[in-house]
Amino acid sequence: MRKTIVLAAGLAVLATTGALASEPYLPRAQRSFEKVDANRDGKIAIVEFTPLAHRRLAKLDANGDKAVSQAEIETRLQEALKRRIDRMMTLMDADRNGSISEAELDKLVADMFNTADSDKDGGLSMAEVQGFKRGAWRKAFLSQMLPAKLNGN
Repeated sequence: MRKTIVLAAGLAVLATTGALASEPYLPRAQRSFEKVDANRDGKIAIVEFTPLAHRRLAKLDANGDKAVSQAEIETRLQEALKRRIDRMMTLMDADRNGSISEAELDKLVADMFNTADSDKDGGLSMAEVQGFKRGAWRKAFLSQMLPAKLNGN
């Protein structure tokens, strides 16, 4: 099980860092598509798409020279990786001992599952999964996990 925890954590980090690489990509989700479709005509024109690609590149351009080096990309990805690791440890390492035990993982999974199970039937429908608000759940979960002095209680 320990290998599973490490593997799951590693995959989550890799999935996140891939999204942070900032290379141009076409939006696949309707909401993302609508953000790019500035004139709301139901199509993305190159004049709508190019500025998005430029903004992504500019975020990586630490020295502002209008060119992005491999070192700038590596720095940005390392920063993002560090933030992701910190978020994961804050969420999952309940006893703050620097590692995530199976018991900690089980508590997190059970809480997430039970919160998403809005009809309390012991199973998750697609509607329940889609309706699950991870951010709100995470905030509530952390507030119950953090010591009283850290969450203001």
